[in-house]
Parts: sequence; structure tokens; C-alpha cells
Amino acid sequence: MSISGIEANNAINTLNLQGSIKSGTVQKVALNEIADSFLESDETLEFKEIVGKYDIKNMSRNEANKMYKELIDNKLIDLKDMLVTFDPTRISGWQDGVSSISGWKVSSNPDQKMNFLEGLKSQAEYNKKYGNSEFQSRFDEALELAEKINHFQS
Repeated sequence: MSISGIEANNAINTLNLQGSIKSGTVQKVALNEIADSFLESDETLEFKEIVGKYDIKNMSRNEANKMYKELIDNKLIDLKDMLVTFDPTRISGWQDGVSSISGWKVSSNPDQKMNFLEGLKSQAEYNKKYGNSEFQSRFDEALELAEKINHFQS
């Protein structure tokens, strides 16, 4: 076939590869020679070790405080990331028992187990519907960290 006077099978010759100094030989590598050299960073290993002691889907506020504090102490997260473990019993008008905060049912008992991942999802959704949009990124960041923790706990 000819396109504008150039035969398709001779198109490479037409590109003037004559200036090439030397042609190289392509070496074939067998698949068994390719090794997986993926290594996790020290930070990732440390993060996994810390969060592996807990279950974000079933932990108390006291346990969450310990986990987030350990992550902060090891410079794996920032102090602002620990705000999800606040003590709601300090809010004026708090009633003893279980109350709802931004769609998340939180017990006044700091040793009561709860699902932090679902709670943070509820808060993020609640804020999208009823909250201040300026604060949505904060809710999204807290949820993103909880999802990362959950991933490394799996």
C-alpha cells in the first residue's frame, strides 16, 4: 500500500535513521528474572504495628485516645488528627447515657466500645447535609485517616 508515494513497510527507512551511530541488540529478560523489590517504608511498618493493636470498628474512646496518641508520639499523624477522640461529656447540657453528636451515637462511658469508622462516616454525612461546608474538609480528613487505619488493620 502506498500513502503519498511512501510504501507503508518502508516508512521507517523514510524517517532517515541513517544518522543513528550504532544499532543495539535488545536483550530479552525471562519473567523469572524479574524480582519484586517492593518494600514498605519504616513509617508504614510502624503505622501498621501501632494500629494493629486496635480495632477501629470496635474500640472505646480511651482506646482511640491511646492509639491516636501513639501515632502522634511517633510523628505519624498531626495533633489535629486526634480531635476525633474528644470527650463529649464535657459539652454543656450533656445527658448521661448515649447521645447523638452530628449523627454519631456516642456513650458518656469512655470505655464503651463503638465503631469509630462508621461514626466518622456518619459525622461527615451529617455535616454535608446540615453543617457548615467550610468544615467539611476536616470531617473528610478524619474519615480518610480512619479508613487508612481500617485498611492497615485488615
